[in-house]
Amino acid sequence: MMFERSESAGFSLIEMLVSVSVLLLVIVGPMTVTSRAAKSSAFASEQVQAFFLAQGGLELSQKMRDDLLLRNFLPTAHANYVANPWYQFTDNSNSGVYRLCYNGGCGLEWASDTAIGSPINCTTITNCKLNFNPTAARSKYTYSTTGTYEATPFTRRITFTRVGTNAVEVISSVTWRTGSIIAEQRVDAQTYLYNIYATP
Repeated sequence: MMFERSESAGFSLIEMLVSVSVLLLVIVGPMTVTSRAAKSSAFASEQVQAFFLAQGGLELSQKMRDDLLLRNFLPTAHANYVANPWYQFTDNSNSGVYRLCYNGGCGLEWASDTAIGSPINCTTITNCKLNFNPTAARSKYTYSTTGTYEATPFTRRITFTRVGTNAVEVISSVTWRTGSIIAEQRVDAQTYLYNIYATP
């Protein structure tokens, strides 16, 4: 018995390789674009969040300055009266309340719904790591690790620098790492706070 060989029995090896290559290009191309778009979107979201956290640091600094200056208008016999608020705000000596902010940077956060807490020492990066507290009433981002909180990739450090006798430069820096990017990302926000009640 004799078998005849058919010329159209199947695909050749070259035809299979070409069809698999075309299929891979059709599938992998859009998947790569989608993956890069997702990474780009996540980075942009983190960058916007970091900017708002840096801006929040500036606002906390301004509230701290304003609270001190307003205490000067209380009656002198009042327990919260401050005789020389601008001096207290700019005192970077060892006895100064805000010395940490002048010497290497500090962390500032709400202590309650109406008051800013004492500056937090930022000499180590872990001290100024921000955590998210979903149950907080006033500010959802805190340096505290007690209670209900979620770790975030963000670290915020606020630095004061005296400029002359009636101004303080404030820089609020937020740093974080994104995904597999080795370099640390950073957002800086800057403002100047003045002794608004100084006599000319």
